[in-house]
Amino acid sequence: MRSSFNHPLTKLLTTVGIIMLFGNMIYTFVISMEQRVDYISSPLFKTLTYGGAACIMAGAFLLPMILNFFSFAGRKAAPITSGQLVEARVNKWKLLNKNSNNQRVVVELTILPPNRMGYDITHKQELNQTQISKLQNGAMIQVLVSAANPNNIQIQ
Repeated sequence: MRSSFNHPLTKLLTTVGIIMLFGNMIYTFVISMEQRVDYISSPLFKTLTYGGAACIMAGAFLLPMILNFFSFAGRKAAPITSGQLVEARVNKWKLLNKNSNNQRVVVELTILPPNRMGYDITHKQELNQTQISKLQNGAMIQVLVSAANPNNIQIQ
């Protein structure tokens, strides 16, 4: 899952804003006092100051909020309504994040349906502590396999 603060556009906007503000500030202190009064009241000074602040605000706050709103990473899959309960072997599993009740895990499983050959799948799901305690490498667990899509599963 990718953080929206690491998005290239976020980094670009923040960097451009910082360069505009610091460049403006350094130029203001480098020029002589007579020119400084004229420069501070010029449109260039205001453009660099407000533009730099706007780039930083957009890159650090506004764009990450928009990207998080439109990202599909945090949305949950619809529960399986019809399917078959089958055995699966846990090949590997990893805890992604810790919430108070449920924890998100990614599990590499080998699904072993009775009527066909087994197949490997990588699955992400939120599980509670009792379900996580069953996840051990090599352990057999029950999964619900969707009738419409055999790659869509739900750990029981």
